[in-house]
Amino acid sequence: MNSSGLFKDLIRHEFRNKGSWRKQGGHRLPRSWRLVYFSLFLIAAFAISSYFALHNQLELTRLWYVTLGLPYMIIFMGVGSLRREWENDTYGWWLTLPYPRMWLISAKWIAAILQAMVVTLFLFVVGSLYALFISSTIQPYTFADAASFIIAGLNWFVMIIAFTPFVIALGLLAVSTKFSTWRPISPILWIVLMGGGSVFYWSGDQGLYEQFDHVQTGQWFPFTWHFPVAVLISWLAAYALIRLNAYLLEKKLSV
Repeated sequence: MNSSGLFKDLIRHEFRNKGSWRKQGGHRLPRSWRLVYFSLFLIAAFAISSYFALHNQLELTRLWYVTLGLPYMIIFMGVGSLRREWENDTYGWWLTLPYPRMWLISAKWIAAILQAMVVTLFLFVVGSLYALFISSTIQPYTFADAASFIIAGLNWFVMIIAFTPFVIALGLLAVSTKFSTWRPISPILWIVLMGGGSVFYWSGDQGLYEQFDHVQTGQWFPFTWHFPVAVLISWLAAYALIRLNAYLLEKKLSV
């Protein structure tokens, strides 16, 4: 098998990884019960929001507020993908695989990005279908309201996905520093990760809060030129962080 095929296999393995074996064997709920609780949550959310819609008290665009925790969820996707090697005591096996450390950490990085994209797409599709359902069955909601909702959500998710490579790379670095001679900077990285999440919520020129707060005709891609520049810089920084992760795992590991 050629090198590109081997690297794809690494990504596929990381994408399908089920998480920490210790947690699964301890007090973690079985997958079937987690699906039951998730289904009950969706049913409850559907019932409550439909009740307010029937009484004309629901502003569709505000439903996207339930996804405001998504950037933090993405952070822990990156953190968990590397931390589980130590939680499962498989870091020794993983680090001795006959591949460059850059491959190993890049596979985790890409797999976590793909997982984040799948979750984001799922939330967007479910939310959009629900808005279309409300607009087609309950007066006075219209398809224009649904369109505003969908566009507002699309703008929000585009911003999240655009910065996901950087966020995940920083999460990986927070873990690799913890198990390296650079351990003292790990708490600083956690402060940056958790505090930096506010950028998604308080960014002044994106107009996202305005779209969430008001039922209005949504504006597709309401970003200034600063946005693509910031995204490009974040991608370059993400690559540099992945290189730094590989260096720490190769030269500075301390376990």
